[in-house]
Amino acid sequence: MGGKARRGAIVSLGAGALLAPGLLLAPVELAGQSRCEHREVKELEEPADGGLDVEAGSGRLVVAGRDGISDVRVTAVLCASSREALEDLEVTLDGGRLRTDYPDWRGRWGGRNYARIDLEVAVPQGMDVRVEDGSGSMALSGLGWVRVKDGSGEIRVRDATEVVVEDGSGSLQIEGVAGNVEIEDGSGSLRVREVGGDVEVSDGSGGIEIEAVGGTVRVDGMGSGGLSVRDVEGDLVVGDGRRERIRYSDIRSSLDLPPARRRGRGN
Repeated sequence: MGGKARRGAIVSLGAGALLAPGLLLAPVELAGQSRCEHREVKELEEPADGGLDVEAGSGRLVVAGRDGISDVRVTAVLCASSREALEDLEVTLDGGRLRTDYPDWRGRWGGRNYARIDLEVAVPQGMDVRVEDGSGSMALSGLGWVRVKDGSGEIRVRDATEVVVEDGSGSLQIEGVAGNVEIEDGSGSLRVREVGGDVEVSDGSGGIEIEAVGGTVRVDGMGSGGLSVRDVEGDLVVGDGRRERIRYSDIRSSLDLPPARRRGRGN
C-alpha cells in the first residue's frame, strides 16, 4: 500500500483498566461495563498542539474532530463498584497525552468488582490520533491520520485522512477516508466503504464487505468468512481464501483471485 501516513500522537484508549504488564483488571466483566454504582465526572482541557496521545484499557471512547475549536476537551466519567476503588482511579491530560490509571488491586478483583473510565474527547477538526485500547466500544470521527491498536470491542471510524487498524476482536466499520486504509483484524465482521485510496486487509475470521474504493483492494487473508467487494477503481487482489466465498462486481481494473477448488479436493 503506497503513501505512508504521518505519525500521529498516541491515543491509548480511555475508559478502562490498563495497568502495568500483568496487572490488567481481568474482572472488569461485561456487567461492569454498564453499571456505575459509584461515579465521578472530570473535565480536562488544554491547547491542542500536534497530535493526541491517549492511554487506557476498557470502556467507551469517543474522539470527535470539531470545527472552530483549538483545544483538546475531555469529559471523563469514572465508575467503580466501591468508593475506595473510585478514589484510586485517575485521569490526566498533559502535553497532548491523555492517560488513565488504575489501582493495583491484585487478588481483590473478582465477582462484582469493576472499575472503568469512559472518555469523550473533542479535538480540532483533522487532528492526528493514535489509539491503543484494551476493550470497549470506540467511535472516532472528523480526524486526520488515525492509528488504532485494539484488543476487543466495536470500532467505528468515520471521516478521516488515513486509517491503520490492528484489531483483536469485535466488529469494525470504516467509512469516508480520503487516503489509504490498512487493517489487520483477528475476528469479527468488517465493513469498509467510501475510501479514496487503497484498502489492504488481513483477516482472521468474520465476513468482509468493501465498497466504493478509489484505489486497489488487497486482501491477504480472508479467514473463515465470506468476502464481498464492489465498486473499485483499481485492482482486486485476494492472496488467500476460497474462491467460492468471494463475491465481486464493478471492478474497473484487473482481478487476481485464488483458483477455484476442484470438487472432491479439500474443503
